[in-house]
Amino acid sequence: MSSIRYALLSLLAREPLSGYDIKLQMNGRIGPFWKVGSNQVYPELSKMEAEGLVKLQGVEQHTYRPARKLYEVTEAGKEALIRWTVEPGGVENVRDDFLLKAYNAWLVEPEKMKVQVEEIRKLHEERLAAYEEKVEELKRIADPGKTDDPIASSISVVEFGVEYERLYIRWCDNFLKKL
Repeated sequence: MSSIRYALLSLLAREPLSGYDIKLQMNGRIGPFWKVGSNQVYPELSKMEAEGLVKLQGVEQHTYRPARKLYEVTEAGKEALIRWTVEPGGVENVRDDFLLKAYNAWLVEPEKMKVQVEEIRKLHEERLAAYEEKVEELKRIADPGKTDDPIASSISVVEFGVEYERLYIRWCDNFLKKL
């Protein structure tokens, strides 16, 4: 099964959602570490429904908006997600355009490269602040002693984002010193 399906199942295992809500949560909850094109969500939901991994829970109808189909994970979908979650994982490949640019820094005047590094550092500082704010927000709503609370695993993933951003900022600082 493709990883987009596991991302969709991961969200639907927490609560029933419409395709639109899934896209919002993809951007808000898992967007920082896992991206999906908005044109992928609806076709995958349709395929997953045909395969019995998700089912239509109902349709929300508001007079001022189009109807929204709410999907929920089925037992088969939840079992597939659990199996996938405990499978051994591999090391991910990082694909970062800026690192490729840094690889070619030897071709550029140091002052020009410093500007680029400072700009990317600022972007990572902004993302770090957003992650730190998200961790605090999640901690306020988490149930501290409950191991099966989805918020607890969400906090761990966002904390990874915090550490990643701190690492990237330190790397930028070291790179600036070398330039």
